[in-house]
This record gives sequence, C-alpha cells and structure tokens, in this order.
Amino acid sequence: MNDNNDWPQGVDGDVLRLLQGRGFDFNLEHEIEFMIDFKYWPLSETQQIEVLNKLPEVSFVETESELLEEGDPAGYASFKVKNKVTYDFVTKEPKRLSNLFVNMNGYCDSWVVVSGCGS
Repeated sequence: MNDNNDWPQGVDGDVLRLLQGRGFDFNLEHEIEFMIDFKYWPLSETQQIEVLNKLPEVSFVETESELLEEGDPAGYASFKVKNKVTYDFVTKEPKRLSNLFVNMNGYCDSWVVVSGCGS
C-alpha cells in the first residue's frame, strides 16, 4: 500500500487517497474505465471503425436525453482494462489514449475504477 505522501497533489492523487481511505486494495487488479471524449460527437461510421481498429475492446456510450438537457457531454468512447490501480498507470494511460485519437480531436482526461472498494 502506498503512503498518502507518495501521490502528488492533484485530481489523480486525490482520487487515490480517497480510495485508500475507503480500504481499496491496491494489490489486486481492478477493472478501470477510461473515457475518451471527442470534440465532435457522434462519430461518423468511418471514425467509429478507426477507433475500433485501434481499440477493439472499446464501446460507444450515448448520453441519456435527460442528462444532455442538463449539460452533460453528448457521448464518449469507453475503454475498460483490468490492471492494478497505480498513479503511474492512471496518469500515463489517458495520455496514450489521447495520442491515439489526436487526429480525431479525441482526448482522455477521466477514469473510474469499475470494481468497488473491497472487491
């Protein structure tokens, strides 16, 4: 287990500290979802094929109409991977994913742990 002081200040470090405070087991692999947003949504069929060629496991998520009315983004590509939750991984993987789709105005700046604390 990491000491709170090992993680830099910022959103990612704060999330890791929150997980630690809730008894999260950093020694296990967990399912982590990375959300890839695109400046222009929905993606065309050609763009969807390009995304799937680069990340076959990706799924496309449309936002429910009620949430759209509240100002939520229109949709995103969801990429889930099983891995240990480490600061290095949750900060480098979004950069890698963003670089994959820079030509499509795609970027990844958010992630969540799908499997909960204590799992």
